[in-house]
Amino acid sequence: MFRLGAFTDEISQDLERACRICVEFGFEGLEIRGVWRTPCQELTDAQVRDIRRIAADYGRVVCSIASPFGKCELEDSAEVAKHMDYLRRCGDIARELDCTIVRGFAFWGHGKREKPWRRMFDAYAPVPAILEEKGIVLGLENEAACYVGTARHLRYFLDGLACPRIKALWDPANHVQDPEGTNVPAFPDSFNLIRTDLVHVHVKDAAPTPDGNVPNVFMGTGICRWREQFAALASDGYAGFCSLETHVNPDQCPPETMEKYGHYLAGEGREGASKVCMAWIRDTLKDIE
Repeated sequence: MFRLGAFTDEISQDLERACRICVEFGFEGLEIRGVWRTPCQELTDAQVRDIRRIAADYGRVVCSIASPFGKCELEDSAEVAKHMDYLRRCGDIARELDCTIVRGFAFWGHGKREKPWRRMFDAYAPVPAILEEKGIVLGLENEAACYVGTARHLRYFLDGLACPRIKALWDPANHVQDPEGTNVPAFPDSFNLIRTDLVHVHVKDAAPTPDGNVPNVFMGTGICRWREQFAALASDGYAGFCSLETHVNPDQCPPETMEKYGHYLAGEGREGASKVCMAWIRDTLKDIE
């Protein structure tokens, strides 16, 4: 059975507080994007040691380093080079935290339907050697703001890279937020495109509005069909992490969710919304198990 994790900074910038809430809801994994208002690629060695200690104190593990690698302009060679340094640094951090996965992307897309695949492949040429040197896997995330936004884009890029250390990081909410994915169901067809190469899953929901936008919504109230996806992951024997990326604010909680889980909505920032989503995931998985 897969394990549950969460973006700690969606709960709190205070890592210990985030850990306490993860313990409360049975979420084992900590996804590190930013801690103590410091982006992961800028963490000092001392901060990394503190993360390791705190995770151990609370019996949690670091499941992914959610780096911004690849969220840069493809045509800016200096920026691409800087992001290669981000990947190296995040690889070092991952190893120090006994984590094998660093998250990455495939360049800002600016809404372009035509993808510059050849230039993208060329820009990724140094990546396999960096991954090999650091002993890590890159979880390549589909992201609507990047050239690789849908499951189909992700499948094509992975096949072209053909690197055993670059795997799929599936985010179905990002898929439906891409204009090319909004009307292509996240499950089952899109999920099926990448299920054999999954290394990590980001859990958040989204739903279209009459104006054509597809904002994030509370878990279980969108179009990502999480019950079915969780069941499929369990059936596949997927043993990685499903990591909550809350991405909603407490004041967005709909009445039907409020009625059942509203008592969890206390806390600063997105803490309350995170607890509501964690409770929904916990209860949904009881039905699957």
